[in-house]
Amino acid sequence: MLVVASSCRHDGRTMREPTPGFENVSISTTSAPDGTDDAGFDTLAPDETVPPEETFPPVEATDFVSAPWAEGDAIDSRYTCEGLNVAPALSWTAAPLGTAEIAITFEDLDAPTFVHWIIAGISPDAVSIDEGSVPIGAYEATNGLGDLGYTGPCPPAGAEHLYLITVHYLGVPTGLLDGVPGDELFASIATAEVATAEVTGTFSRAGG
Repeated sequence: MLVVASSCRHDGRTMREPTPGFENVSISTTSAPDGTDDAGFDTLAPDETVPPEETFPPVEATDFVSAPWAEGDAIDSRYTCEGLNVAPALSWTAAPLGTAEIAITFEDLDAPTFVHWIIAGISPDAVSIDEGSVPIGAYEATNGLGDLGYTGPCPPAGAEHLYLITVHYLGVPTGLLDGVPGDELFASIATAEVATAEVTGTFSRAGG
C-alpha cells in the first residue's frame, strides 16, 4: 500500500524529531517504475498524477465482399463467357445504419465503359446473393451486350483483364426499374452511395 507523502510532514517549519528506530534509514530518491521509491514510499508530489497508459482506439472491422475466388485471384471460367456465364454468389458486410438499399456492380477495369452487371434494389438487410439469382424487389440494368442482367468476363484472346465487384450501400433508393441503361443506373448509384465494399479478380483467355 502506498503511503501518502503528506503523512510524513507536520504543520510546523521545524523538522520533527526522528522516530526511534528510524534514525539511520536512508530513502532513495530514485523512483521505481510504479511511482514509489525502494522503501515503498510515494515519490509523487501531492499535485502530481501518474500519466495514464497509452491507449489506442479499437480497430473497426473492414468492409468486405466475399466471392468464389480470393481477392485478386483468377476468376473461375464458370462465371465467364468460356463457362456458364452465370453471376457468382456473393456475401458482404452488413449494411451501415440508414442504408435504404444495396446495389452491386461488376466492372472491367481494363475496359471500363463495358457494363458486365449492375443490380440494385437489394434489401438493406441482405448480406448475400445466390449464384445466378435476382432477389425479390431487385432490378437490373442492361449490360454491354444489350441484354438484361449479367454477362461475365470475356477479354480479347491472350489478354488478362482486372475485374472489380463493388457492393454499394445506398442512402436513398434509385427509384429505377428493370432494363434501365447501365450508365444511367451506375450514375444513380454513385450519387446515392454512402459506403462501399469491394473484391477484385482477374481473367484471361487463351490466345488464338
